[in-house]
Amino acid sequence: MPDGSTSTGNTPHAMRASKRSGRRVALIAMYPIPDPAMPELISNHGLRMIEATLRAASIDGLDLHVYDLHDASADALTEELVQLDPDVIGFSTYLWSFPLFAEVAVQLHRDDLSRLIVFGGPSARPSMLDQLPFREARDVVDVLVVNEGELTFLEIVQATNRDSESLSKIHGIAQWYDDRWHETPTRPLADLNLLPSPYVMNLVPHGGLGVLQTYRGCPYTCSFCEWGTMESPKRVRTAEHLAEEFEAMAHAQVTGALLVDAGLNLNGRAFDQLEIAAERTGFFHNRKLICEVYPAKVTDQHIRFLSSVGNPLVGVGLQSFDNEVLAHVERSFDEQRFEDNMARLTNVSRVAIEIIMGLPGDSPEQFRRSFHRARTFPCALRVYHCCVLPSALMVRSPAEHALDYDPVTLKMRSCLGWSREAMLSECEFLNQQAQSNHGQIGDYFWVFSVPQATDTPPQSKVANL
Repeated sequence: MPDGSTSTGNTPHAMRASKRSGRRVALIAMYPIPDPAMPELISNHGLRMIEATLRAASIDGLDLHVYDLHDASADALTEELVQLDPDVIGFSTYLWSFPLFAEVAVQLHRDDLSRLIVFGGPSARPSMLDQLPFREARDVVDVLVVNEGELTFLEIVQATNRDSESLSKIHGIAQWYDDRWHETPTRPLADLNLLPSPYVMNLVPHGGLGVLQTYRGCPYTCSFCEWGTMESPKRVRTAEHLAEEFEAMAHAQVTGALLVDAGLNLNGRAFDQLEIAAERTGFFHNRKLICEVYPAKVTDQHIRFLSSVGNPLVGVGLQSFDNEVLAHVERSFDEQRFEDNMARLTNVSRVAIEIIMGLPGDSPEQFRRSFHRARTFPCALRVYHCCVLPSALMVRSPAEHALDYDPVTLKMRSCLGWSREAMLSECEFLNQQAQSNHGQIGDYFWVFSVPQATDTPPQSKVANL
């Protein structure tokens, strides 16, 4: 029987059913379907950070169950959760898992209204649940954890009264009632040194790539990127904290680390601490590091560090070679500086230029010029299909961008500068290029290896495209 509190019925917050106060908790995340263009297995880091925070808090009566799924159907997952009968269910939602979890949430709500259903992760945003295919879930998801989740979810689990009015005192959440969204004040970025490490607690399955974070937030506000909605980073992890995590990652037999910071070189203090910890432990001497580098801010210090890594894989997110296009998404670039720093980076690491197909304000002709320009560099290329992410273009793009996108996959279908026919045609062009040049075709992007001499169009042809 539910052990929830009783709503008074005197306030709008009481419109939802009474919620349980128990502490049987289920955390659910799911990996994307294996994709030939994706790297090796990466831990569901957000899920593990929540798990570590809950376990480290020594909550009285906590009964925690973690589902780290590789595949699932809505009916099977619902049945398993109904059998477990948790009081709080937390879903870690991403592009690939959101549709499934939204369906499961609806089924769980039909079974028992007293369970608290919480969505967290990058797709847990009001704008996402406002999409037509997910509006039914809007009425059954009790809480969206917006941005950082560890301390917010901890407060939810620790709460003994989980009605809407009580939960509205928690910072960093959104709730749907009275036919509109109600958001509480933003939770400031946490001090990462105070958050427990899932690697140190030995919660992460061994093998694959480790997930490394030295700070949160971003100093830039590019409208296509969800980093741009977070505050500029102020707190960074210390070398001591990072060194402890490197030792734990080594014990977990990871092949290397994926740096999930906004960029290796966008926070000088964080980079200094990373360099000290890496040198102290030797963690990267025989391992890979996958990271993003902002091309305008490369220094000798970054080059020296990358040269000390066993297998450095660097992504350079240019997005377009056209400054007029970049102005539509709050970016710019200096071509001469870009070329100079690309030469330095390719001398010490494997580099992939990253561009986006379908950006508002771009056009097939301009995109094709960027594509061929990128193929003149001695590095790989990743082309991303522009997605209208719920904290990015979905809420930050002006009306003149005329966005038309798939409400489930969020892939752009047409926008300023792109007709539907042009978008489909350019996708077919990229498929053909990948097939003929030993590339790989993923669900959301295309990967091209370092071009051979025959792959690169003559400069005169590039200039005339």
